[in-house]
Parts: sequence; C-alpha cells; structure tokens
Amino acid sequence: MPVNNSRQSGQPQKFHAYQSYQREAARRRAAVMHNRYVRTALAYAGVSAFCLVFCAIYEIFSFGEHSLFMRMMFMIPLLGGAVPFGLMAVSENPPSVSRVAFNLWNSGLAVRVSGCLVRGIIEISGRVSDYDNYYWVIGGLFLALAFIIQVAAWRRDKKGSR
Repeated sequence: MPVNNSRQSGQPQKFHAYQSYQREAARRRAAVMHNRYVRTALAYAGVSAFCLVFCAIYEIFSFGEHSLFMRMMFMIPLLGGAVPFGLMAVSENPPSVSRVAFNLWNSGLAVRVSGCLVRGIIEISGRVSDYDNYYWVIGGLFLALAFIIQVAAWRRDKKGSR
C-alpha cells in the first residue's frame, strides 16, 4: 500500500505551520475564557455570600422584622452569575460571551440585587413604596438587552465561520 508522504514526493507541506499556530491560538483563547469564567463565577459566589451575611446582620438589628426580598437577595447573583459562569468554566468548549453582553448582564444583576435590597429595607421599615419597581424594570431591560446582543453576536460569528 503506497504511503502519501509529501516529503518523499517532493511536494511542500502547505499551511502546516499555520495550522499549528491556529490550534495553539485557539487553545490559548479557550484558556483565557476558562480563567475569565472561573473568576466571574467565584466573584458571584462571593457576592452571594456577602448578601447572606449582610441580610443576617441587618435582621439582627431590625427588631425581629424580616423581608423575603432581602432574605432571597443572594439567589440573584447565585443563579444569575455563579451557576451559569461556573458551568461555562467547567465545560470543555465554553461559548464566547461578548464584552458588551457580559457588562450588561453584570449590570442587570447588580440592579436587581439593589432592587431587592431597597424593597427589603422598605418592607422592614414598615412603609410602602413603588420606588423599587424601577429597579426591576431597568434590571430586566439590561438583562434582555444583554441576551439580545449575545444572540446577535453568536449569529454573526456563525455566519462568519461559513
């Protein structure tokens, strides 16, 4: 059975060095994304822990009053940040997240956490206000905009790879 060895046939090997460079560059990009997702997941886990500790300390000084919004405030960074980015960090081929969508997503979660805090403080103080509704709407707009921008970036990348 004949072996097709380009060195023996006299034909130069085309793009061998370039293909090796592409593989190495892709490996480095994946390592950078992995580290970015690990750091982000750990940061969100830290924010969730801070929210839990903050709520516990706040309720100690609130004369026995509590708020479900403040008690569940830790769930937003946990489920919206630590879990998704943690899953992306452990996946073998993590998706690329655009910087604009990443920043909008982080801002949307921060606004939602702030809305929980404001609502909790208002409830614990015994007052009623619609002021916290703005947080929910603006946070939701940020999250929706981040999702739309990310889907558009994935579609653009998919068309570009064809």
